[in-house]
Formats: sequence, structure tokens, C-alpha cells
Amino acid sequence: MATAIKTGHLVVPDGLVGVYRVVGVSPDGQTADIEKFDVSKQKSVGDPLRTVAMNKLTAYKEDASQTAARIVREAATED
Repeated sequence: MATAIKTGHLVVPDGLVGVYRVVGVSPDGQTADIEKFDVSKQKSVGDPLRTVAMNKLTAYKEDASQTAARIVREAATED
């Protein structure tokens, strides 16, 4: 059973490129506000997109090789 998408979750919207973070969910649970999210820097980049249909959002799953590459990048850029 899939988990419900909630505020703070990372998602990949249909028709858009990149990873987004859910910043708000409508009271009826049918739409969400999302904003572009830079996974390697762990921060939002850009303005939110309003009222995106929940059925167009898929939970973001980072595989092991992506995780390893991100950790190496983060370690190399830490000051």
C-alpha cells in the first residue's frame, strides 16, 4: 500500500522535470502546493507551484547509487 503524500515529502510531478517538495496540501487532499527542491543541497529553489493535482505526483525514491553520489558531492563541497 502506498503512503499518502504529505507536507514535507519529496515528489516527482508528471510533466515536470526534477524533484519537488510538498509545501502544502489542500484540506480535501486533492491538490498540493509544491516547490522545486535541490536534493544535493537539501534546499528549495524557486517559487511554489499552486494547486497541483495529487494524482499527478509520485513519491521520490533515491536509489543507492544516487545516494552515494550525493554523499560524495556533499562531502567534497563542505567547508
